[in-house]
Amino acid sequence: MVEIDAKILGAPGRYIQGYKELENLCKHTSWMGERFLIIISPNGRKRFEQTVRNSFKDSKCELVFADFGGECTKKEIARIAAIRDENKCDVVIGMGGGKILDTARAVAIPTGLPVVLVPTAASNNASTSAQSAVYHEDHRLDEILVYHRNPDMVLVDTHVIANAPARFLIAGIGDALSTFPGARVCVENYRRNYLGGYFTQTSYAIAKLCHQIVMDYGYQARLAVERKQVTKALENVIEAVILLSGIGFESNGIAADHAILFGFAELTHREHVLHGEYVAFCTMAMLVLEGRPREELDEMMRLCLKLGLPMTLADLNMADITEDELKIVGEGTCKIGSTAHNEPFKVTPDEVVAAIKATDAIGQDYKKGIYWL
Repeated sequence: MVEIDAKILGAPGRYIQGYKELENLCKHTSWMGERFLIIISPNGRKRFEQTVRNSFKDSKCELVFADFGGECTKKEIARIAAIRDENKCDVVIGMGGGKILDTARAVAIPTGLPVVLVPTAASNNASTSAQSAVYHEDHRLDEILVYHRNPDMVLVDTHVIANAPARFLIAGIGDALSTFPGARVCVENYRRNYLGGYFTQTSYAIAKLCHQIVMDYGYQARLAVERKQVTKALENVIEAVILLSGIGFESNGIAADHAILFGFAELTHREHVLHGEYVAFCTMAMLVLEGRPREELDEMMRLCLKLGLPMTLADLNMADITEDELKIVGEGTCKIGSTAHNEPFKVTPDEVVAAIKATDAIGQDYKKGIYWL
């Protein structure tokens, strides 16, 4: 990432969202090239391959399907890049979850090829970003690759999203809940964003709008997706999770919310929950850490209670977390280069542990019906 003293907003070249829009994939992408590499899981291939082939049946485009191995590692990126080269593919489409989309970016962008991302669940806000999270074989984070451009296109089929497990959308809302609180820290303290520059008024307004939409429509969206129905509320929340939150976090920045998440990731021996589920709890812990007004935490706690997002350590499968483990989380949160250092005060491991414990206690009271008054 090159740091410059300019405002920078990053966004996909085109964002398309609609009911059964996957059937129009060819119409939206055929101008990009002739040989399409489609990175997809074996299960995703069973579900979507025929729809994709039907979309391209009247075109001259050739399709090459590459089954994803399950983790975005340097080895997996190299393996799929070899398939790209062997078949002389000139467009890359990633179709699936976040790890597939990260892999598609890594296979396409460094070589200058167009990349189209088709998320099949709205479980996080990474679809529109110009970065990939690369992991080791044991699922520990290896590095974050930051690219010089965002995806050329993000295509979202709301019918597909509505038919994914409801837990995925709820986790996506959890990820989106961090967008405005993290952006606020970076904007108020003039921190650099993920693009090496500073926020724009547009990117900050997007973060605020994202927050408002998930607060207004989040619960309705949960009810819709549990019934596999596409409603206006669900449409709004999908847009907030995938587009607004994606632009919002990347073009403004993040703070202690995701830093605490990466602190929890240091506990590699633990059974982990979904990214957005962690983020929901960690965002509430950030609000506690910052000493934000109780009304703000109350608003977020109430929504998380209605959605079933984690509010306690027990919800993160860590009811038995030890003091030594909490120390690891605190130290991991405060590593050099951590986004915790975007906060306007020095964040220490002890403060992080205290915020986690306090958030857990407040969450327990909410779940017992003892509201924080």
